[in-house]
Formats: sequence, structure tokens, C-alpha cells
Amino acid sequence: MNMPNLLRYFPKEKYPKVLPNQKEALLLIEKNDGRVVLELPTGSGKTAVGYTFLKALVRSGVEGPLYYVVPTKTLVNQVKELHPEVTVVYGRNEYPCLYYKDEKVTAEESPCYMLDCPHRVDQETGETEVAGVKPCPYFADRYRAEESEIVACTTAFYALTQLFKGKEAKAKAVVFDEAHQIARVLRQCLSKEITDWHLAKVIELLKEIGAHKEARVLRKFRVAIMQLVRRRYRKGSQAPVIFEPEEVRELLGILEGVNSEDLLRRIKTLVKEKGIDPKERREVLKGAETLTRDLRSYVNSFQYALPDEERRRNALDYIYGHWKKEPKGNEKVKYRLFIKSYYVAPLVRLITPKLMLAYSATIGDADVFGFETGIKAPFFALSSDFPPENTGIFIPTDTPNLAMKARGKREPTQALRKIARACKSLARRNIRSLVVVVSETERQKFLWLCDDEGVKVISYGNGIPSREAARLFKEGEGDVLVGTSSNYAEGLDLPKEIAPVIFVLRPNYPRPDDPMTVFEERRFGGMRWALWNWRVAMGALQVRGRNVRSVKDLGITIFVSQQFRRFVPAILPKWLSPAYRGDLSFDECGNEAVKKLQ
Repeated sequence: MNMPNLLRYFPKEKYPKVLPNQKEALLLIEKNDGRVVLELPTGSGKTAVGYTFLKALVRSGVEGPLYYVVPTKTLVNQVKELHPEVTVVYGRNEYPCLYYKDEKVTAEESPCYMLDCPHRVDQETGETEVAGVKPCPYFADRYRAEESEIVACTTAFYALTQLFKGKEAKAKAVVFDEAHQIARVLRQCLSKEITDWHLAKVIELLKEIGAHKEARVLRKFRVAIMQLVRRRYRKGSQAPVIFEPEEVRELLGILEGVNSEDLLRRIKTLVKEKGIDPKERREVLKGAETLTRDLRSYVNSFQYALPDEERRRNALDYIYGHWKKEPKGNEKVKYRLFIKSYYVAPLVRLITPKLMLAYSATIGDADVFGFETGIKAPFFALSSDFPPENTGIFIPTDTPNLAMKARGKREPTQALRKIARACKSLARRNIRSLVVVVSETERQKFLWLCDDEGVKVISYGNGIPSREAARLFKEGEGDVLVGTSSNYAEGLDLPKEIAPVIFVLRPNYPRPDDPMTVFEERRFGGMRWALWNWRVAMGALQVRGRNVRSVKDLGITIFVSQQFRRFVPAILPKWLSPAYRGDLSFDECGNEAVKKLQ
């Protein structure tokens, strides 16, 4: 890696000149031999830096495909829009299944490996199973990606394909954009869910095709899950509960003797011999395919969910169950078993080649970032040429502390009403707002208060997904967009004063009864607070950036709860610190916002 080569492949058609941050980032890539973690502020042109890095490697003879990895499909499309020559590939749920083309089934919903599908594309040759037929869009894109120089894909796609490749076939270079999200995305895509209903249907299928031994094992497994979950709920639990080691061992003992690969082959053969209609029984076959393919990973996760006394380590994964005593309407599922992969740092290291660029606008503490993600490399935080006078970061002096143990009974509602009235006042001046809350209860309460105060509010629900609600707001509907932090704290861009004021109700600390919270308390003890505080701090920086996407944008963020006062001033980068005010009342914050925006 040398600077002249990097600059040679910089996309000058998008950027007439290299911005100062881009030049500094490329210099750091050169000095650190193509392995570095960067905190690059919003508006720094991060995508161009990553593209330049990969393009220079391709031209220097590094064999592809090389990967540009982002958390979501929307960001994949943004990379493609900026750099049309890259190849894009998505997850299975984004492609139609041609075998079930009349039923509008996605590749993810298809029992693909149970079928003799003429559309399947051989990943070695690129040919379909039957000559002349239309190739499966998913497998065709996978093959095309393997033959490409640079591929843009989601974190989930990259991880799940790289984990199962041999050493020689793995990527030689990768760019991780929004790198702070890697651990969360990987935990999500590696976790599994088993339900009593799907187990019952698979057991019926196994009996039908004569696989009675396996049917008995799965029936015993299903009964054990139901008994264990009911037992925990009878002890007074109102929330999903983590299984104790002896309960995990009980489930593990049932499944250990099943050969999942052999069972999958047998089911496929017997289904064909029995003449079972794959279109009529699609859902059951998909359940059987998923269950049998995942059995080995279930066993591994059960083992990792147990403490290892010999190695003196706590559990690395966790298992929990949920029981819906009285399912509503047409709901089929009563019991759920969740198998959660947690310790993903070694897996991230496994899929990270030596040539690696990881960046985000929010890295924060590099040690915590490395612990959480498994990515350890020289770290640098770059400054920004964003003018701090274009923004305001406010924590009012007269709002309550909304921490669970500190707040009064009526204070959350009072704070939400105050926000609704402020949004109404801003709307009179043609200033629109984004309101970010933590819980669904808070979102519903705010919607009710907006109706009571006469505020035109847009949100999701009643058949409208969060992405659609955001689109409607961007197109001009409503004066306020409201959503939980899980939907609107990241990945939502509201530049050019679409919503120049953001109200953030409180930090998104984990719920005490959430299984992951309980697991982290057991695993880390008091050390968990360093991790939780890092996540909350990065979340605050992320939500602040929703309306400031370039140096030309204007944007105000009002952090409402006094909890924010403990960490927001400390986590602001030096270039952003002049924008902070913590000495104004709530009403004065609103007045200051109007002055900056008009």
C-alpha cells in the first residue's frame, strides 16, 4: 500500500478533490500496511476511502472478490449508487424462488435443499441444474460475486458465507463500514428459534416417511422444552427466562445422538420416494430442512451455553424460552426456544483477513470496540471540518432523570407531553422534528399525546412498517416522526433540514429482565457497565447524526433525560464540543434551536 497508488484509484468523478479527512485516512492506511480502524465523522466521504482501498488492492494483484461490507441492504444500494462498477449480492430473503414462482415465495422461505430444483446454479461452473432454464437469482448472484473484483454485501451475507469457506477461498481484503454494528448483526444472524408448532409438524413428517427413531428423539426434545419453560413460568417469571446449566444439559443429552447430515439426506430421499408434494407441504418441508441443517449448531450452542470449569470460563452463549399461555386468534405457536450466539469476537476474527479497513462515525473506546467486535488494529479518530455552529447539542436543566429507579411515576408522561408541545411550537415555524424513545409503550404514549395536543405525527404500526413511515415523512407528511431507538436511532438519514430538530427521550440501557441483560450480568459482573455505557454512548452519537449528514446541514439534538448529562459532554469529539450547551431550560433550548435554524 502506498499513497500514489491509493490516490491513483480515488474516485475523482465523485470527488473533484480529495477531502482533508479522506487524505488523512488514506495516509493512515498506507502507514499501517492496510490494516486500521478509523473513527471518521459523518460527511467525511467514508465510502470513497473504502472503495479506493479495495480498488488499489485489485490493481496491485490481490485476487478478488474483495468485499465492502455494510449492515443493511439500503446501505448496499447506496454503495452501488456511488460506485456502479461494484457487484452487489443480498441475503436469501431478498430474492424470489423460481421453483415457487406462482406463490411469490422468497429464497429464504423455500426448502431449497429438499428440492430437485432445475434453476439451481452450480457454484463451480455457473450452470443451472437443467440446461436452458432461468437461473435462480440468489445462486446466480452468489456465483457472479465470486467471479467479481469488488463485492458490496451485508454483514450477515459476508459472515455466513465466509465462515463456511476453506482458508484458501476466504476473502483477501475487506472493508467494514458501520463497524460498531458487527457484533450485534452477527449475533442476530447466528441465533436460532425453535417453536413447538414447527417441531410438531416435523415430527408428523418424520413419522409419515418412516423415520420413527428420529421422530421419537424430536418428540422427547419438544416435550422437554415445554416442561422446562412451564416450570420456569410457574416459579413466577413474567418474562423470557434463561435456562440454567442443568436444563441446558438435559436438552443437549437428547440431541447429541442425532446425525443431522445423515437425517437431512434421508428426509430428502424419503420425501421423494413417498411422493410428498413440495408445493403443498412447503412450510413443513422448510421447517424440516431448517431443523435438520441446524441440529449440529444447536448442539454446539448448547455446549457453549455451559460454563467450562476446566478452562475457568463462563458460558459463551445462552438459551432461553418463552411461553404464551393463551395464543391469540390464529397463532399456532405456544412455546419458543431461543438459542442465542453471544461470544462472536473469535468468529469475527476468523472472517477478517489481514488486509482490513474498519470504520464508523462512532467507535469511541477502541478497547471496548475491540472486545465487542473482535477487531483489533491500530485505531485513529479523525477530526471534522463540520462547522460546530451549524449544530446544537442540548441537555436541558429542568427535565427529569428518567432512569427506572430515579424517576417519578408521572415524569415520563410529563416529559413526553413537553416534547409534543415543543414539536407543535416548532411546526408553527415550519420546523419538523424526529422524536426517539426507547420502548413501544413510550411510542404509543407519545402518539396519544400528539393526538391530544393536535400535533401531526407520523409513525409505524397498523400495517405500516418503520421504513415506510420514514419514507412518508421524508416526502413531507406530518410534522413529527416518532419511533423507538431500535428503528430510528441508526440507519435513518434526514438531511437538508427534513427534521432539523431531534428529541431523544432517554438512553437505551438494557431492560433488567431481558435475557441478554441477565446473561451479561452473569458473564461480566460489574464489568458489564463498561460495555453497556459504551453502547449507550455510541447510540447517543449515532442518533445525533441523523439530521447532520454533510458539512452543509443544520441540526439540533435535545437529549431530554438528565441521565445524558453523565456521559454526553465527555463523549463528544473535540471538534463538536463547542456545540454543547447544558445550561439552558427546555424552553430555552427550543428558542435557541429556532435561532439557529431561521
